[in-house]
Amino acid sequence: MLFIGNTSRTNGNFNIHSNGLCYIGKNSTSNGTSFRVSEGKNLILGNDCMFSWGIWLSPTDHHLIFDSNTYKRINLGKSIYIGDHVWCAQEAAILKGGFVASGSILGAKSVNSGVKFSNSIYAGNPSRLIKENHFWSREDPTDGSWSKEKIKELSTIQKEDFKFSFEKDIFLDPSLLKNELEKLESAGQKLEFVYDYIYNNTHKNRFALFKDSDRSECKLYKDENKIPFSKLKFETPKPKEESRQEIPKEIKEVKKPTGAVNLVTLL
Repeated sequence: MLFIGNTSRTNGNFNIHSNGLCYIGKNSTSNGTSFRVSEGKNLILGNDCMFSWGIWLSPTDHHLIFDSNTYKRINLGKSIYIGDHVWCAQEAAILKGGFVASGSILGAKSVNSGVKFSNSIYAGNPSRLIKENHFWSREDPTDGSWSKEKIKELSTIQKEDFKFSFEKDIFLDPSLLKNELEKLESAGQKLEFVYDYIYNNTHKNRFALFKDSDRSECKLYKDENKIPFSKLKFETPKPKEESRQEIPKEIKEVKKPTGAVNLVTLL
């Protein structure tokens, strides 16, 4: 199942198999990313993320590895969770089981696994922590239009928008999301869950995590003030009369009113 939030722009490819889930939040951009989901795992990408080109994410290895003594497989798939406002630079990789918290910066050609904390910079292979207490903004000094005045103007940005903090009551713990998603069998069930628990959770710090954060008492948060998926009304677009082209049975596309979200469910 593929879920893409409003005003997100993706340039790359999607390969989703075996009841996998790929969720991309609102206002996120990708200039060339390979999203590959298999073994029924999840790839969750939050709001306002910025992915460069040559990037790949995969919750599953392409071939199997076994322990020679026990004959048990040792490289089972693990879901990937990426928070809000994450900058992933050119040719970086995010490996299975990774959690990249909101506000992180992943350097070019970095290979990232495990937990990456908020407002921190990581680089290298394997990636390591370079700096803490930093945030980034989308302004692009390479667009060719920057004057000396603009360079000076943007030498300092006084805003709190991208400085995150840990809030245990609304934090979306990846382990809790994983436990619930693994109970669901159909694309429809997963669609309803991600809409109610992820899309409807609009708190700034929903994916914010730091090394000193205690998430042991976190519970799965749901905003009861938002309209749940079960109350939404959808319309199936009709083909134009002049073309008389039927909608393929393999794909069912549902759209809700402008300004909400585009939903595509692969059956």
